Amino acid sequence: MKMNVWFAFFCLVFLFGCAKETTEQNNVNPVEYIESFGWHVDGKTSKEKLQTKNADPSIAAIVDLKPYVDKEIYITTYLLREKHKSGKKLYARVYQVNEDIIGGYGHIETWEPGVFSLKDKERLPWR
Repeated sequence: MKMNVWFAFFCLVFLFGCAKETTEQNNVNPVEYIESFGWHVDGKTSKEKLQTKNADPSIAAIVDLKPYVDKEIYITTYLLREKHKSGKKLYARVYQVNEDIIGGYGHIETWEPGVFSLKDKERLPWR
């Protein structure tokens, strides 16, 4: 009986450890956040407040904004040192509520929608 209780306990701990991955980071520097995925930042290009009603639906699969609808969300865009194999510039956009990072994604210059997960560096054709 004791063995069954311990087994159930360890199974629960394992399941919690395998829960859905999140990119949310509390009080992390956005440059460090981007570099944690292996990218290199060349500089900050802009910072803007997001109007949630006008949010681009193509990023919904990458950054979940639903929990933050009534909050002030800021997007900071950074130019990446890496370039797409076509020579187009790559950018990283980091979403923050207060000082907490709630997600981010990459964007290829002039491509629509041209978005990609920051985790996909190894799969992208860049140079």
